[in-house]
Amino acid sequence: MRPAGAALLLLAIALFGCRQDTPPTEPPAAEYVYVSPLPSGAYTWPRQSAAYEPLAARFPPPSGFERAELPDDSFGEWLRNLPLLPEGAPVVDERGHRLPVARTLGPAAVVDMDVRRFQECADVILRLRAEYLRWSSREDEIVFHLTGPGTISWPEWRSGMRPRLEGDRLVFERTAEPDDSRESFDRFLASVFEWCGTISLESDGQAVRFEDVQVGNYFTRGGSPGHAVIIVDLARNDAGELRALILQGYMPAQSPHVLTGGEPGAWFALDAGSPLRVPWGSFTWEDVRRFSDAP
Repeated sequence: MRPAGAALLLLAIALFGCRQDTPPTEPPAAEYVYVSPLPSGAYTWPRQSAAYEPLAARFPPPSGFERAELPDDSFGEWLRNLPLLPEGAPVVDERGHRLPVARTLGPAAVVDMDVRRFQECADVILRLRAEYLRWSSREDEIVFHLTGPGTISWPEWRSGMRPRLEGDRLVFERTAEPDDSRESFDRFLASVFEWCGTISLESDGQAVRFEDVQVGNYFTRGGSPGHAVIIVDLARNDAGELRALILQGYMPAQSPHVLTGGEPGAWFALDAGSPLRVPWGSFTWEDVRRFSDAP
């Protein structure tokens, strides 16, 4: 063999004779992309962040699960797209002071919503419902039970009716000019926070069977202290298993936040035979309600 041919043969053996096949690699997982069907303007309170990141964009459904279908412009769809503060944002009180949070089941995300006096657990749920109804042009439905007898109504408030404590109950009198401005609505919410709570929240909803649970249903345990949390997203798999994102306010009044789930991540496993455990304690399925006028 000629020297040049021998050199080429040796080179080929070196390059290919001992080469092992490289195992195929899996393509990288596709990045989760979610586009909100709602405009940023669906959330009309003062917000900190100029950018709009909807809750559903932050939290893809768990592997093997798909988000539950929701009617367009429903309360559930509106909750699913709540605006979030950037990742790592702290939970703060009404003065903006950072608050300590639970080391387990603490906040997975903080909602971009201002914190107000007395805006605690039940109050956050009532505010979310009122804000949604006002945005969706259903303002006449903004009526909540008081902790004592009676109700507090935005239609009456905007017409000039104001509460006055008489003995152990509130009575309403026309003492103001009609006003349906945002400022008037905020004053109405402040009165809701003062006179409503976990006990009255039980009366604002109807009982829900486990198989009928939906986004916008809430758990409430009346008392002093009681507690309340709300389902802001829901996912199902082919086996019918449920996963949920849970939002809460707390005492003292603080940033509404999405809780970290019992499983890794923010999603809670919902099981008809097991309580829902949150930092405050646990809820049973007898504690679940849906607003009477939902969606």
